[in-house]
Amino acid sequence: MKSLYVFFALFFIVLAACAVEKPVKVTGNIKGLGNNEVVLYTFDNKEMARTKGVNDKFTLELTVDTDYGQPFFIHFPSIAPLGPSMKIPTMMLFVDSDQVEVTGFINEKGINKESIKGSPLSLAYEAVFANLPVTKELNEAIPIYNKAFHEYNVVSMTDENLAILKKCSAKVDSLQDLQMQQLFASIPTDPKNKALAVIISSYAAYHDVAQQEALLNQFDASIRHCYGLEKMQQRIDLIKNCAVGAVAPDFELKDTSGKMVKLSSFRGKYVLMDFWASWCGPCRKALPLVKKANEEFKNKGLQVIGVSVDKKTKDWEKALEEENLPYLQLHDPEGITGKLYNYNGIPFIILISPEGIILEKELWGDGIREAITKYIK
Repeated sequence: MKSLYVFFALFFIVLAACAVEKPVKVTGNIKGLGNNEVVLYTFDNKEMARTKGVNDKFTLELTVDTDYGQPFFIHFPSIAPLGPSMKIPTMMLFVDSDQVEVTGFINEKGINKESIKGSPLSLAYEAVFANLPVTKELNEAIPIYNKAFHEYNVVSMTDENLAILKKCSAKVDSLQDLQMQQLFASIPTDPKNKALAVIISSYAAYHDVAQQEALLNQFDASIRHCYGLEKMQQRIDLIKNCAVGAVAPDFELKDTSGKMVKLSSFRGKYVLMDFWASWCGPCRKALPLVKKANEEFKNKGLQVIGVSVDKKTKDWEKALEEENLPYLQLHDPEGITGKLYNYNGIPFIILISPEGIILEKELWGDGIREAITKYIK
């Protein structure tokens, strides 16, 4: 009989973990939208639905798991394209019921949200920040910082304005650190909050694996399937999988001739791999040191590989011509390696053993040659 109970317990756990998607609607009434386009994206920039407004109103139809706790954002292209902008062209929300309704207006600053109905998680998300003790002081400090930034960068670059800007910047930084501490401290009192899980997942990314695991484990087991905690777990697994001592994740990319090349094909050699891009100043600055390493160690068992993350092939090819790089070059326009190796910035230079084990990471300057000489004399 005990084994039967165990079976049913496992059965229900599996059921809870299975996503159940269903058709839902996101409707809106946005003053100033007119008949312009509206697009709904995931936070990974995957388009989920697209429509056109009709006299300031719109309806987006899509299929989602409303229990997953996944955040989305609505983009209003008529305000500004995605990316850096002086205007705010997006509105964040959760789609956690059959129908979510939003209202707002568009002005010179961009989109302004007035209300949201049918989305308890969207309200919970806002409440997390509103209930933090530091929020009031932080909300007061940010406009003061923005004014100081304007005074120095637009009005006059005087020493006095710079001193004020630095003081305001330090104040905001201090309050944001306090905000993060208060967010982390709120988990034990709200461990089933899927909106909080999304927030913590974002903030935890700046901490080491042990800290991330400690934060993750404070949430209730009943919501371990939700978006925020799944993202945290995936990131933790990824960091562990590409840590020093782990097997270097394999990939296959095109070289300059269009031939597909696999990283694992270089087993038996040490591999120095430099992730870079044509537009990255520090990357270009590091290239002469990588070239030197190639020249010194290429006949001693070292294979140097450059992996460009340029989106456009022409930009990559132009940089190769300018830099005259004599070692293997691969192109990663889709950012495959960034996901595999979890690097957030470039240049990102690593050293891999003949057995395919990551020996050194985040090499820079003289540290490139120093790392190589630990293993190759």
